[in-house]
This record gives sequence, C-alpha cells and structure tokens, in this order.
Amino acid sequence: MSELLGVLADFVFQAICFPIGWPLMKAFTLGKYPAKGSWFSESPSAQWTSAIGLAVLVIAMMAAMKQFVLA
Repeated sequence: MSELLGVLADFVFQAICFPIGWPLMKAFTLGKYPAKGSWFSESPSAQWTSAIGLAVLVIAMMAAMKQFVLA
C-alpha cells in the first residue's frame, strides 16, 4: 500500500511541478535540458526540472501569504 502511495505521490509531483519548472530549466540551460519526452521519466534532468518547479511553487505561495516583508 505504501509503495502505491509513493508512486501516486511521485506522479502527482511530476504532473504539477514539471510544467512549472520547464521554462526555467530551458532558460537556465539555454535549451539543452530537459530533453523531449522526459516529463514522466526518472532522468536527473526531469527530477531537477520538477524540483525547480516545486521551488517556484513554494516561493509563490510564500509571496501570496505575504511572508516576505518589504519595508
């Protein structure tokens, strides 16, 4: 049961975070990464792309909650 939840969590993580991190990863690597067809792969570039997307989501949520004090 826990293995099924892990697979489901990984699927949801990549389905949400990969498209958000994709344009940033393309810009950072000047179009080299991620490769075509790597969305649901277990490649390092796909994992990095999803991690960048997660970081963007976290920063956006913190900004929406006014966690950054601008004086």
